[in-house]
Amino acid sequence: MLTPAPHVHHATGPYGTAVLDVRRGAWLMLDPDAAKIWHAVTVRGGTVGLADEIAVPTGQDPRAVDGQIAGLVDQLVAAGVLVDTGRLPRRRWWRR
Repeated sequence: MLTPAPHVHHATGPYGTAVLDVRRGAWLMLDPDAAKIWHAVTVRGGTVGLADEIAVPTGQDPRAVDGQIAGLVDQLVAAGVLVDTGRLPRRRWWRR
């Protein structure tokens, strides 16, 4: 399950979602379409069925939209603003 990282704060408005990564001191601004994906992940816990919700009313191919959704989610995970709670944390080796 994907959730916002503990060091991330977010707020949604009429023009999208603002995500603040406190650890890096960086803002990430999501447009309304990306905000739908963020909302699905943070509120519903995933993006299941989201491609159909977006694609069908606009006449797009749900498979293509699903690929775009997966790409954005992967970028958000790589940026560290979303974390996968189902994955084991990486081991960190510290030198003394």
